[in-house]
Amino acid sequence: MSKTWAIIGGGNGGQAMAGHIASMGEKVRLFDVVPATVDALNAKGGIHIHHAVEAYGKLEFATTDIAKAMDGADIIMMILPSIYHESMAKKMVPHLKDGQVVFLHPEASCGAIAFRKIMKDMGCTADVVVGAACTLLYSTRIQEPGDVYIFGIKDEVPMAALPASDNKKLEAALHPQLPWFRLVDNVLVTSLDNLNAMMHPAPMLLSTSRIEADPFIPFQYYHEGITPSIGKFVETMDKERIAIAKAYGYDQRTICQEYVDMYECGDNTTPLYQLVRNNPGYEGIMCANTIATRYVLEDVPYSLVAIRALAQAAGIATPCIDAIITIGRVVLGDKMDEGRTAEALGIAGMTRDELMTYIRGE
Repeated sequence: MSKTWAIIGGGNGGQAMAGHIASMGEKVRLFDVVPATVDALNAKGGIHIHHAVEAYGKLEFATTDIAKAMDGADIIMMILPSIYHESMAKKMVPHLKDGQVVFLHPEASCGAIAFRKIMKDMGCTADVVVGAACTLLYSTRIQEPGDVYIFGIKDEVPMAALPASDNKKLEAALHPQLPWFRLVDNVLVTSLDNLNAMMHPAPMLLSTSRIEADPFIPFQYYHEGITPSIGKFVETMDKERIAIAKAYGYDQRTICQEYVDMYECGDNTTPLYQLVRNNPGYEGIMCANTIATRYVLEDVPYSLVAIRALAQAAGIATPCIDAIITIGRVVLGDKMDEGRTAEALGIAGMTRDELMTYIRGE
């Protein structure tokens, strides 16, 4: 039976997903805040996707009206940078209806928890499934509105519902069209399986003098910016992430193991900086000439701050994570959001067991 999908976000990932789902014969509408994007998509009537998938997906419509996009939708998929999640959630929540599925794709860290907190704060009692994935399914770029190049589709992407007792409902909603999403135990798993949190903020902030040099000399972010010392710091910070996962009862792959598994760029004895340099997929990716980028402005408040909140509930010390959060806040000041603190997530004062009970839905 055909479902109706509302894609919230008309960027790279949103248009890729909208075009892909629509090409399967599903009803798809897309919401974006940029009128020019909406007008272009409505003029074309749909989205062409290329390379990894060659297809055309006819859109039901594109709109700047969030209520119109959500009305009658079975699945509402938010595909936006996490820096916009909370503000968009506040626009979405008044229009939620019983039986809908909300999917954050991806959530950064604790995005589903943040969404549920906003529902509670706004007095929303709609019986909906809220789910999240840890990363975007596609590697993709818009060539122009309605024309999207998909470099590749990941073999599998972990996802979970909040509470986890809704996992099977989430799987039933997504799997007929999107079998690449794989259920994991709960949203703590998806929140901690966040490589951006490790690979973005620390290398950027530890390279501040190089980035702010006058004149700025361009350099490759991964192949040149992840030096042996910076790589060592990231590996040490990653040990804190692994300790948090262990405190919640599961084994999380180290960042080095993730690189070995995903890119086959070394083995378990290869240090992180060398794994990165051995990865040809990073060739030519340049570093920004300012630290005021998403790598810091997004990945500190919406990933590292959230991960620290999980650590606090479990009683795990995070000196390296704390250091990067502190440096980021000092050097960027008011440019950086407060982010997903324990208070913002509604988990302040919870013990590890209390948080697990909430996450599982017991």
